[in-house]
Amino acid sequence: MDARKHLENAIRQLLRPLVRILLRQGLSFNEFAELAKREFMEIAWDEFTPEGSRPSDSRVAIMTGLTRKEVKRLREMRNEADSDEHQAQYKNRASRVLSGWYRDPEFCGDDGAPRTLPMDGDDNSFAQLVKRYSGDMPPRAMLDELKRVGAVTALDDGQIQVNSRSYVPSADDPEVIRLFGDSVSDLINTWSHNLEAQNGDKWLQRHVRSPRVSKRAIPLFKRLARDNGQQFLETLEDWLLSHEPARSSDARDDKTEVGVGIYFFDRSEVRRGDQQ
Repeated sequence: MDARKHLENAIRQLLRPLVRILLRQGLSFNEFAELAKREFMEIAWDEFTPEGSRPSDSRVAIMTGLTRKEVKRLREMRNEADSDEHQAQYKNRASRVLSGWYRDPEFCGDDGAPRTLPMDGDDNSFAQLVKRYSGDMPPRAMLDELKRVGAVTALDDGQIQVNSRSYVPSADDPEVIRLFGDSVSDLINTWSHNLEAQNGDKWLQRHVRSPRVSKRAIPLFKRLARDNGQQFLETLEDWLLSHEPARSSDARDDKTEVGVGIYFFDRSEVRRGDQQ
């Protein structure tokens, strides 16, 4: 089987769970096709223009199979579209606040557990925590968001109690869809890098599996993966936070976004979904 056929099979495997999500969310094929056209145009325009040349509608049309009229329309839509970068940054700040609450000694007790914090105050308050780990985000707005996802509780005496280090929206929260996009994009970008990288420059992308696990053992394995995976991710998150430049630094070129993701899969559940 040649590489093109392997790629086609891989795309079909990728599309099956994606199409399942799209149908559940009420997104039609025409809407999906419009999104796909836009991404073809943008990637061809941004990344596949030869060095020393300027991008053009004609060149993009030849590469993507779109008409020049479609390329022009999509390009104009792109210039008018609103970006959700600010929203993504907002959610990232929520995660940072929770992580800081669990790891910063100023907001933890002698036993290392996160303290219950007063809302306001110059020292060891929720407002100070938000200021340290979220910059200019208003403390009240941050509190409302963390309460909404169940990560904190406002007690009767005005104190704020943290319930979870992780920012995990509920299943019916629209934010889950954004997180899905981030996670899948990161994984596929890693694969894209590794397909073209030299052996010494490949990024970490590994998984373990067994085709002969007793179904009775699956709940135990789920718990093992969840507990150990969470502990591993928290260790990596602590390392990342400790290697961030000082907040007063304006050296933007010295900063980038990196990370690691972990996921659990069960092929029997996938097959069951395909049969429905």
